[in-house]
Amino acid sequence: MPIRAAPSRTRKSRPIAGRPTHPVSTLLPGNWGPALRARACLTKRRNLLSHSNTKDDRQRVGIAGIGPAGIQHARAVIASGHEVVAAAGKDANSPRIEEIRGVAPEARIVTGVEALLDDDSLDALVVALPWYATPDLLPRLLAHEKPMLIEKPIGLDAASIEAALKSPDAKIDGKLIGFNRRYYGTAERLRARLGEGGLKAVYVTVSEDLTRQQKAHGSEIIPHLLTFSSAHTLDLVLHLLGRLLIVKLYRKREKEVPFTSINGLLETEDGAPVHLALNASDPSPAGMRFLFDDHTNWSLSPLEMLSIFDRYEIMEISPRSKIRRYMPHVAELVDEPVEFKPGFLAQMEAFLSGDFGPGASVGQALATQQFIEEIQ
Repeated sequence: MPIRAAPSRTRKSRPIAGRPTHPVSTLLPGNWGPALRARACLTKRRNLLSHSNTKDDRQRVGIAGIGPAGIQHARAVIASGHEVVAAAGKDANSPRIEEIRGVAPEARIVTGVEALLDDDSLDALVVALPWYATPDLLPRLLAHEKPMLIEKPIGLDAASIEAALKSPDAKIDGKLIGFNRRYYGTAERLRARLGEGGLKAVYVTVSEDLTRQQKAHGSEIIPHLLTFSSAHTLDLVLHLLGRLLIVKLYRKREKEVPFTSINGLLETEDGAPVHLALNASDPSPAGMRFLFDDHTNWSLSPLEMLSIFDRYEIMEISPRSKIRRYMPHVAELVDEPVEFKPGFLAQMEAFLSGDFGPGASVGQALATQQFIEEIQ
């Protein structure tokens, strides 16, 4: 059965007394039965996985990198009904070893990714190394026949990714790149609405907290923030809209750090404008808004929450407020489940099934990096 994006918990806003609600799309409740049935099938499959998989059915998975992402991937492997049998840390004294043992107590702990690449007993490998480590290893990873889920960034520039991809030794079948937001139920729902047509405009806001990123990863990360961090949003935009053309961009370099803010106008191949605001330490709400010709506004802000607005609520002058206010009416909210890191469980199920669904290939990861370099 094809793997679909993670089902989302859906809740409706309470309508204002005396005000009728209005349908915002043919995909709203009552009319999107096929999507609901598909999600129900996936939920049923998840419930069965951990109970019905026999030992012979379970895949033996290795985790290369036991930082926060590696730990979350290990949890997803086990929740999918498979086994984490080995994990590789930086060294035998890694403080993360106890954490991975808490998730997968029977896993062998080894040092270095090479130990897992050479382990023929593994059916699949998850590579979740620090941001600076995977790019140097990419040719070696792609040359290996083992199926791999590889966390981004896989390269710090498009040229190196393209060289590894075009190498005669590259075996890209079975390689999934960890753009997990493609598996969000919110993204699935929005992509279905985009398929109905009628897109008028898109607004994309990305803010990079330079102080936080520098504190977490060192000053070396700053020139690569679009590849390391903004790529989450930019890849999802490309996944939803397809290729984007540059109409006009304005670039402003920060005074004290090697980061350039980018603002301007892009365009879809169908001629819809895409307004991009990618700035350093911008306190504006991050995410993306999609305006349709049925006068609805579909907002992913944050990306884990889809808010569908269908009209204004007029808040009349009252003793408490002397100003009439016009507030967007929320027709529906769709939230990502938070039991696991959003998108990780659906992504892992897709990876281990061999049917990647909306997941990113190496070629698509290259296209995202090429787009980043175009706007830079």
